[in-house]
Amino acid sequence: MKNQTKEIIFNGALKAFSERGFNETNMEEIAKVCGIAKGTLYYNFKNKQDLYIYILKMGMERFVQDIRETMSQVPKDQVETRIHKLIQVHVEFIGREPDFCRLLVSKGWVSQEQHFNIRQVLADYFDFMEAEIDSGKFYGKISSKLDAKTTANCLFGIYIFAPMRSMVWGETMNLQEVRESIEIFVCNALGMHHK
Repeated sequence: MKNQTKEIIFNGALKAFSERGFNETNMEEIAKVCGIAKGTLYYNFKNKQDLYIYILKMGMERFVQDIRETMSQVPKDQVETRIHKLIQVHVEFIGREPDFCRLLVSKGWVSQEQHFNIRQVLADYFDFMEAEIDSGKFYGKISSKLDAKTTANCLFGIYIFAPMRSMVWGETMNLQEVRESIEIFVCNALGMHHK
């Protein structure tokens, strides 16, 4: 029952935070969106910041799990295929989880404590992406001049911000067009040839 309650809270809080932002959302509104009592929220989370970090942590864990499962099926030395699979996983995630993507780029990251917690939440993602870039450099498929950390940061920005215009303006997003554009851009940026 507790896991089911946390899933209800995850979905409702994600919707509330993504629509209104961290600062403009309070626990009472979140409880209302979730369809639960405010006391239930406080039973599971000590405050709004604790809940916000939980939402980011769970969302990123699910995302990284998707990435790892997909990438485990492609040998390390098939760098081009791995890059295309990474792009595919990101675009599919963006299409499947627009609320979470909005939350990632929201203006809620305000306090120093939140910055630290968010860095912790994103660490696994960036570690994986940096290792992919270093592996591609090792196999001679990605430009050796690229710094893995900077490149991982840039790729994260591309993947997450690419569909934001559609999300913010309520436009329908053609995921195939988004994917193709990102593939051309990323392959060129990494010093690879686009298929």
